[in-house]
Amino acid sequence: MDRIKRQFSALFDHISECMAPIIPIVLAGGIFKMIVLLLGAFHILSGTTETILSAIATAPFYFLPVLVAYSAAKHFETDPLIAIISVCVMLLPDFSELMESGEKVTFLGIPVVPATYAYSVIPIILLIYCTSHIVRVLKRLIRESLQPYFLAACAILLTSLLGILVIEPAVSLISNALADALNNMQVKAPVVAWGLFCALTLLLVSTGMHWIFMTLAITQIGLTGVDYGIMAALFAANMSLGGCDLGVCVRSKQKEKKTMAASAMVTVLVTGIAEPSIFGICFKEKTPMIGNVLGCMIAGIVQGILTVHCYIFTFASMSSILMFYSVDEAGNLVKAIIIGVVAFVASFLITLLVYRDKEERPI
Repeated sequence: MDRIKRQFSALFDHISECMAPIIPIVLAGGIFKMIVLLLGAFHILSGTTETILSAIATAPFYFLPVLVAYSAAKHFETDPLIAIISVCVMLLPDFSELMESGEKVTFLGIPVVPATYAYSVIPIILLIYCTSHIVRVLKRLIRESLQPYFLAACAILLTSLLGILVIEPAVSLISNALADALNNMQVKAPVVAWGLFCALTLLLVSTGMHWIFMTLAITQIGLTGVDYGIMAALFAANMSLGGCDLGVCVRSKQKEKKTMAASAMVTVLVTGIAEPSIFGICFKEKTPMIGNVLGCMIAGIVQGILTVHCYIFTFASMSSILMFYSVDEAGNLVKAIIIGVVAFVASFLITLLVYRDKEERPI
């Protein structure tokens, strides 16, 4: 049991170390998104100006895999340029269009499972971890005098194919299985379904698997004009992260942690950007994860009882709360606010109980 705990602890440490240098960039993107949302709400922005500022705000998140590749390469002590180009292959517009075309894709007869590569985090860290070992093996196999000509070429080919054929498809298959299970459960047992789904949001968002569910929500809204719970659960998850951030901000005695937690809280509550809270607070400090999982589960149970719908697709946050408003279902907005408050308060209180600064010793 202790060995398993150490392995999980090491896993989260690797994730935190890989993400730590990226947090300021992600925070910058969150600040820009907040500015665009606020200025747009007051009709100060319009036309191409809004488009350009939106692009600046979106870039850190769309190209998050590239940033993660660079940071992970530094952490695992491998060539960052090889890591970056291996990831960029999967972000090429032509490749993305091929993955989204719906046609059968193969490589030398091997089926390629369509996957979403933008916004990924955990799969990229895993890929770069494998890349570090591949590069070491190639350095032993390729004569030093030939390495300038063949090392990069072989490493890029092997790691790109590993990501395209194995790692990303594996994550997508897991995501699809979860989506199918959730769809079945929400019909038969909504309280259990949303309680479980909300409890797993930390895992889903950190691995990038939440995009599968967001795609389902987009499809539902496009076809029927309403999403039956996914976006409400993600809204509760973000409110829960805000509660965890506030708990750390209140409990911590270290100024740097207080500042980081406060910044992450504002970002997730106002813009719906969860990465600073997940990687900068929950994964780094570890105990706030307890507050997030339990707080989300409580909010999910309430969601299952109330049944909350979403009518507009956008990032779930306080500033986009009107995504839950409909003239035909005016009470739905109140229900969404209720689950948001429950998630925030429950996670805040639980984090207050379990959180300790790493330098503190529990009594």
